[in-house]
Amino acid sequence: MSKIYRAAIMAWLIIVFFSGVAAAEYQNGIPVLLYHHVNNDNSHMPQLTVPVLEFERQISALQAAGFHTISLDSLITYMKGEPVDLPDKPIVITFDDGYEDNYSTAFPILKKHGFHAAVFVVGLNFDRPGHLSNHQAREMITAGFTIGAHSMTHKNLTTFYGQDLTYEVTGSKQKAEQATRTRVKYFAYPGGFYNLSTLEAVREAGFSGAFTTLPGLNRPEVENVYLLRRIPIFSFTNFDKLLVMLNANHPKKKLLDYDLPIPGHETERYPER
Repeated sequence: MSKIYRAAIMAWLIIVFFSGVAAAEYQNGIPVLLYHHVNNDNSHMPQLTVPVLEFERQISALQAAGFHTISLDSLITYMKGEPVDLPDKPIVITFDDGYEDNYSTAFPILKKHGFHAAVFVVGLNFDRPGHLSNHQAREMITAGFTIGAHSMTHKNLTTFYGQDLTYEVTGSKQKAEQATRTRVKYFAYPGGFYNLSTLEAVREAGFSGAFTTLPGLNRPEVENVYLLRRIPIFSFTNFDKLLVMLNANHPKKKLLDYDLPIPGHETERYPER
């Protein structure tokens, strides 16, 4: 065996070995976190509002644990089983609805820690008081963030059919693209509600992927790219316990995995808007 051939074999083995080590960090899938509000006013939707200092503590803890945020494009590539360059501990951070505090509060904290996120905006919320302006959305995109669609009106899409469903799904894509002046490729189901009709509507509208509120990790060629899992972060989430599970890349083995209420809050879910 020639020296060149032996060197080539050794190089290949090294690549395979270290790729395997990296893959082991997320062999059970990639986590996607879901936030809504980040502010100190819990008078509106208190369950979905994470205080500012707590949010920064959570992001600091993720950074200290070695997590790195990845883009939705990278997540989808990974989910399809295609080659993609990922960090050892990848994570995705998302926000739903498009509140203004996503820009004024969460945005600078995330940038400070070298993180980015995706914000799914309800179509009718663009430039609405208390929500992202078109300019803010574009600034976030320039900084490496992603803006996605979250329907036009934030109603339960499983109750819509035909043109009404098309308006909610395709209309929200068009509205987001008009507001951001970029292609919008990703969708989040309002309240996490979906059925076969909504999934097909999202796919036919030209989205590359869609997010639910089903907790757990996203595993390649197992989860549907139009039914991606997310781990909701509530005001009462035990984030320290969650971080232990994220560090271990803990697979979802039972119904309540990654659904981490504290005593007295076991029945609290998404409130009506």
